[in-house]
Amino acid sequence: MTNEIHVRFFGPAREWAGCDDAQIEMASNATLGSVAGMLTERFPKLATIGGVRLAVNQAFVPLATVIKPGDEVAVIPPVSGG
Repeated sequence: MTNEIHVRFFGPAREWAGCDDAQIEMASNATLGSVAGMLTERFPKLATIGGVRLAVNQAFVPLATVIKPGDEVAVIPPVSGG
């Protein structure tokens, strides 16, 4: 069984991915960590950027969090400022 999840890319992550959002299918017991691995395979440029954070349903959660059908994963680039 698989889960379909919606991935949204914010800021420069849109350029790195080449799109604003994507639908991906993951195994039903997939964790956020496995989603991160899938994203770097599908969008290799994301793997070259340090400091990218992932959020699930608008909240930062541990990489061990199991992703459920319909969840939204946000890819948030590093932020700098002063």
